[in-house]
Amino acid sequence: MTLTTRLAIAMIALVAIAVSAVGWLSYRNLEQALLPRVLDRIETHSRFIAAELDSHVRSGPGDITTFQGLAAVAGLMRARLNGGINPVDQTTEAVWRERLAGRLAAQMALKPAYSLRLIGVADGHREIVRVDRSGPNGAVRIVPEAELKRVGDAPYFRDTIKLVADEIYVSSVSLSEENGVIETPHAAILRIAKPVLAADGKPFGIVIVNVDMRPALDRVRSSVRPGEKVYVVDGRGDYLVHPDRSREFGSQLGAPTDWRRDMPYLAASLGATQGFARIIPDQAAPPSAAAFAPAVLSGSEWVAVIEAVPNAAFMAPAAAIRNSSILVGLIAVLCAAALALLIARSLTRPIVELTRAVEAAPRDGMAAIPVAAGGETGVLARAFAHVMEEANAKTVALEREVEEHRRTIAARDHHAERERLFSAAVESSNDAIITMSLDGTITGWNSAAERLFGYTAAEAAGKKKASSTTRPCVCERTAVWSRSRSAYPRSRPPRGRPSAYRRSPATLPTATRPDWRSGNRPRSAAGSSRPLRI
Repeated sequence: MTLTTRLAIAMIALVAIAVSAVGWLSYRNLEQALLPRVLDRIETHSRFIAAELDSHVRSGPGDITTFQGLAAVAGLMRARLNGGINPVDQTTEAVWRERLAGRLAAQMALKPAYSLRLIGVADGHREIVRVDRSGPNGAVRIVPEAELKRVGDAPYFRDTIKLVADEIYVSSVSLSEENGVIETPHAAILRIAKPVLAADGKPFGIVIVNVDMRPALDRVRSSVRPGEKVYVVDGRGDYLVHPDRSREFGSQLGAPTDWRRDMPYLAASLGATQGFARIIPDQAAPPSAAAFAPAVLSGSEWVAVIEAVPNAAFMAPAAAIRNSSILVGLIAVLCAAALALLIARSLTRPIVELTRAVEAAPRDGMAAIPVAAGGETGVLARAFAHVMEEANAKTVALEREVEEHRRTIAARDHHAERERLFSAAVESSNDAIITMSLDGTITGWNSAAERLFGYTAAEAAGKKKASSTTRPCVCERTAVWSRSRSAYPRSRPPRGRPSAYRRSPATLPTATRPDWRSGNRPRSAAGSSRPLRI
């Protein structure tokens, strides 16, 4: 792996690690900071929704009480019980019905969610007066007598007629249903009713207000933020509001649901009067947040608002920051990669040039070294240039020394060859040849000398004077040496004989001339035999 690659990888890794660490720390810090804020927000929002649901029907008990106490209701009741004419003012039942319908229509102008009815006990619990919003575009409409219906043994009628005069019936929030048939389109309503008793205390009928809950429930659905979920539940386990509309009012639609089973962590809160917000742990996902806000509609019907926020929803700002950090990190990594390549190339270019110079040095002897480079590379280049100069100088000196050594070896070999030839000539000579040092020490003699004097070269080597042995010697060494030099002062060996040359016995001094023919040892001039003392 080249230095450029290593530098690029190191810089990219450094930037990536730094950006990842910053992004992760930011995400964790935001998560810790956002979670309490989210809990406060959804708790406040759920309580607000619950309060809005309660305010939507809060005036219902008072309105139904007012409805029950209307003079028109009393006059209509007296007229009906007395053959169609009120005995007090002789007003007919039809007039009282018209008066009551007009009063209710005027009241409904102020109550857009109301539908008001007076239902009698007689004639199969038939409606006496009904004012609703079945007119064009939801306008208030007084239903003609021909369109009035019998409610039969409807639960709300049966339960209300049993009450005493001051008691109020409040139904659960349910789909509008008459005689076992659910109206379409579906309309969620809350019924508030009171019994109407005759003067003798016998039940005459009931007054009832149908409160349309659809506007309130639609406001609940629209108030939730994207990614969050809101539910409205009742005490029987039904969903009044659910993100999946098919699961609403399951008990009426034949698909029973139970929010307590779906949310076991909130099941114990059924019937609670205090709201709360908490973290909901989840083993398969990050923890989420949930708020629970109960409300008692019209002082009787318990409902609750549940707002759930998944982790991904309330961590969306943190996730956005994380994604932005990742994007910035990727850009930073790309910039770091480009910058690393530029820096690495600027750093490695002198090194590459230096490497090429080093590789070319053995081939070219000298190469251009980037000594002008800056920084540590320039220092290294200059140091290497100095080393190269010293190496070249030492190489030249070594070559010179090697050449001198070669010449010395050649001369030595030449002299050794000459000495070998000289030694071969001396050894092969028939003349006795003795070599001595300047102080007279015998350094060697040849085989002819061994035969002549009877001593081996090993025995004679290193001796300085003649021995007084019984072996004869022609003379003392000094006499031989001096007379030989005086007899032949300018004699030179003949060409081609590197050692000694043969001298005729007739030319030798008398003192040293041996008797070659007799084969005897040399004798002295006096004819006496004297041993060589060594």
